Amino acid sequence: MVSKIFAVIAVLVLPLNLFFWHRSHSSPVYFRSDISQYQSLTIYLRDGVIGMYLLTMPTPTTSTSEFQADLRYDATPSKGNLHLSSIRVGDLTKTWLVFPFWLSTTLLLFITVQPVVFGPVRQGWRRVRGRCMNCGYDLTGNRSGRCSECGEHVQRHMKRPHPAVATRR
Repeated sequence: MVSKIFAVIAVLVLPLNLFFWHRSHSSPVYFRSDISQYQSLTIYLRDGVIGMYLLTMPTPTTSTSEFQADLRYDATPSKGNLHLSSIRVGDLTKTWLVFPFWLSTTLLLFITVQPVVFGPVRQGWRRVRGRCMNCGYDLTGNRSGRCSECGEHVQRHMKRPHPAVATRR
C-alpha cells in the first residue's frame, strides 16, 4: 500500500521535475528561502543540474544581515556529478548538494513503475508456491477455503506447488 502511495506521488511530481529540467536548460532558475532565523536555503537549476546550498548561522542577527547580502558563487561546482560537501567557515556552516536532473527523474520513474512491475511478480510467486494471494501465508493443508492469517477467500483454481519447490523451504 505504501509503495502505491509513493507511486502516485511520484506520478504527480514527475511532470514538475521534467518542467524544471527543461527550464534549467532554457533559462537558469534561482530560488532563495529562509528556512528559519538561522538557516537560508538557495536552490539553483542550471544546465540540467540542481544545486542546493544551505547556509547555517549561529545567531538570528547574523542571519538577518547575511540574508540581505547577495551571494556570488557557482551553485553547480561539479557540473553534473553527484556532489555533497559541508564546510565550516568561522561560525557559518555551508552545505552543498548537487545532483543531475536525470538522477531524480530516474528515481521518480522507478518509484512509479515499481508497484506495476513487482505486483504481478509477487502474485505469480505466491500462486506457484501455494500461498495466500492477499498476505502470502502458506496455505498447505488448508481445507477451510479461507486464509487463517487474513481471512481472504482462497481461490480453488490455485496451482499446487511443484514438489521440488515445496521441499526447498
